[in-house]
Amino acid sequence: MSTQRAPIDVEADLTLTIDGQPIAIESYTDTVLVDFPSVRALVAVARTERGRLPSLERLLSEADLTVVVLVDGTAVGTLGARARPQSRRLPVEVDAGGTLRAAVAAPLRFFN
Repeated sequence: MSTQRAPIDVEADLTLTIDGQPIAIESYTDTVLVDFPSVRALVAVARTERGRLPSLERLLSEADLTVVVLVDGTAVGTLGARARPQSRRLPVEVDAGGTLRAAVAAPLRFFN
């Protein structure tokens, strides 16, 4: 059973460091931008946290929040209220064009 939560706005401007990688988080509305420095950093976090994605997606949707995932300023995915995931197994709307641009823009950061 799902509990409907009141819509909220988030105000944030911070940097989170995971395994020495700075991840910028910024928001002034119902959209939270999470900017990873490289595809590699995003993949590392996604691998360790993928089991939590369905719960996070559900919570974000219920609170009418959207997370836009970026790599070095390029949008690569969306999670939450305005996301349109391609499958239930991966509750993230993947931006294929953005993902390709991010991988091409910094190939050494991905493969090193």
